[in-house]
Amino acid sequence: MTQTVVKFSELKKKYHDLIAVNDLNLEIYQGEVLGFVGPNGAGKTTTMKMLGGLIKPTSGQIEITNGNGSLAKAREVPSELYRRFGFLIDIPAFYGHVTPRKILGYYCRLLGVPKEKIEKQIEWALKIVKLTRWKNKKIKEFSKGMKQRLGLAQAIVHEPDVAVLDEPQTGLDPAARIQVRKIMKKLKDLGKTIFLSSHMLYEISEICDRIAIINRGELIAVDKLVNLEQKMTKQEIGVELLEPINPNNVNKLVKEISEKIKAFSENDDKIPVVYDENIPGFHIYYDGKPSSRKNIHKILTSDLKLPIIGFSRVRTSRLEELYIELVENNEIKYTQNNKLKRR
Repeated sequence: MTQTVVKFSELKKKYHDLIAVNDLNLEIYQGEVLGFVGPNGAGKTTTMKMLGGLIKPTSGQIEITNGNGSLAKAREVPSELYRRFGFLIDIPAFYGHVTPRKILGYYCRLLGVPKEKIEKQIEWALKIVKLTRWKNKKIKEFSKGMKQRLGLAQAIVHEPDVAVLDEPQTGLDPAARIQVRKIMKKLKDLGKTIFLSSHMLYEISEICDRIAIINRGELIAVDKLVNLEQKMTKQEIGVELLEPINPNNVNKLVKEISEKIKAFSENDDKIPVVYDENIPGFHIYYDGKPSSRKNIHKILTSDLKLPIIGFSRVRTSRLEELYIELVENNEIKYTQNNKLKRR
């Protein structure tokens, strides 16, 4: 049975008439990466700040592991147990005149790392975030991406069991986002538990074991990605070709593939196949069944003998579709409830 390391029960946070988090019930399991997804203002950062003790809940309860397999109320947990957590909440900020070595040394002392182990922990954290050669440089010389990676180093320098990361890729360029994603994968490989909020659905689909979707403070879905995918009415296959198709033949080929797919795929899409000259290749929408995927591959390779160099199930766009659908349905429910209250 999977051990719970964090449990939110009926957690609520109100600011006057605004309900930022509304009766949140959610568990985080040991060793998993839980993606916390939602629009701006959904309540993600507020939830993480309550977990970190930066703000107090209006009502409800937060429990965290006490180290012996059971949970204890967060407010009653000794500070040394909270040291098993690492936090990166909002955009990290550091004094510009100090160095990573100095700032991480400060955090080590603050978090109770034995004096004789501090240098070793600093080296370990900087190596993971690839900042070792910058350890004695002043932080004011750092780019935004480097500061973000230093924020990650600060969150993990004491080797916490649980890392709480609030949108660690915000504002980073593509190269920096890839680096941060690799860091999180490395932490996952080390057996760390990660509670990760993000707008980047590709990041979520790449590294998360489960996904929790929140909107207007309410949890509207939580499950493994594969189970969420099964709730989708259609899925997508990305096909990459060795060379582009002659523009004069595109429409005829797309129509032929579409007709063949409709013969076995239970999908109501009027246009199940879209040619994308930028790949070059196809976006093929189907019912998600493995047998249908096998048949589609046969049509493209054996029947039509197309020069395929890539054939894979696309996860991100389908996740985006489900995310939008769930959020929109929640917005409709929210509007209807408000109308009833006004009556």
